[in-house]
Amino acid sequence: MTYCYPGLGGKPIIIACIECLLTGKGFWVQMLLDTGADNSCFPASLAAAFGHSNAHPGVEVHKNYVQGVGGFSDAYIHSVRVNLLHPSKSTSQKPVIAWSSALDKIPFIDRLDCGHCLIGMDIIREWKGLTIEPNKHGLLIKITV
Repeated sequence: MTYCYPGLGGKPIIIACIECLLTGKGFWVQMLLDTGADNSCFPASLAAAFGHSNAHPGVEVHKNYVQGVGGFSDAYIHSVRVNLLHPSKSTSQKPVIAWSSALDKIPFIDRLDCGHCLIGMDIIREWKGLTIEPNKHGLLIKITV
């Protein structure tokens, strides 16, 4: 099945539903499709929105986990899953999940301050295909699962 999404702001950004595997609650977030990133990740500050604490004793902490423009950053591993929303059946009142990632632990990065979350190659490899096409409105993103 292929799902088509408009790129937000002319960028390869989609709205996805992040599922907290501890509570079952879903949260909508902007996610950049980042083929240059090995791993999907979230800003560490977002953990509290999911009801998680980076300081909880059960949270796995990796010091200097990633290096980017701002230097090295710590990662806090949380139990969440990325779900693609069905582009034509989802509403703000009722999200309809079109696809769920097998990945169930994702790092929340200390110094990730880009304004959105990242879908990296660890999730993109689960898909059968990804195309990003320019159009008159910006971008059309096609994800085949």
